[in-house]
Amino acid sequence: MRRAGVWGGLILLGALGAAACGGNPPPEPEPEPQTTTAPDTADENQARRDSIRREREASELCSRAEAALEAGNYQRARRLFQRAQSEYGGTACARRAESGIAKVAAVETIKERVHFEFDRSRITDEAAETLQAKAEVLREYPKVRITVEGHADERGSLEYNQALGMRRAQATLSYLVDLGLAKNRFSTVSYGEERPLVDASNERAWAQNRRAEFVIENMSAINP
Repeated sequence: MRRAGVWGGLILLGALGAAACGGNPPPEPEPEPQTTTAPDTADENQARRDSIRREREASELCSRAEAALEAGNYQRARRLFQRAQSEYGGTACARRAESGIAKVAAVETIKERVHFEFDRSRITDEAAETLQAKAEVLREYPKVRITVEGHADERGSLEYNQALGMRRAQATLSYLVDLGLAKNRFSTVSYGEERPLVDASNERAWAQNRRAEFVIENMSAINP
């Protein structure tokens, strides 16, 4: 009887174990929902601020270059435009720097002086080359208007040098017109000996002072 009781107990335990392990397995735990990482707005904001700063700095650089150009400091203007290209690529200033450099080159050519022999208003071979280069640029910018200034060195009377300066200005104008440029684009004026380029009394200074200068009356007409 005792053995039968033992076997009965074992059978009962087995049944209970089978009941516990049988049937459907317990459900799998629910997976945690996937969360997407939000854009790093701090980095985006910093990049935007950096872009605005670069545009502002580049714009200031172009403004300085244009001011230098207006003041006649062409080398400085060219350096500033080139700096905009190299340091601020992709900015509005860098995109227009190439045309700024072209404008500098055009203005340099237009404003290049021509010089004369002592007491003469004849266009020398060297002056002719300068005027021919000048005419090529002026054909590219047909709305540019020029005042040709005639100058003389200090030797001779004020009245004589005033007349000599005018002859030089008019000879220069005539040469440009003969190259096919419209006469109404030009005006002439003489300053005689009143505005020396070099304030000295020697042959080197006199050679620099007997000249024709070219004033661009409407700089805005040069827009490459």
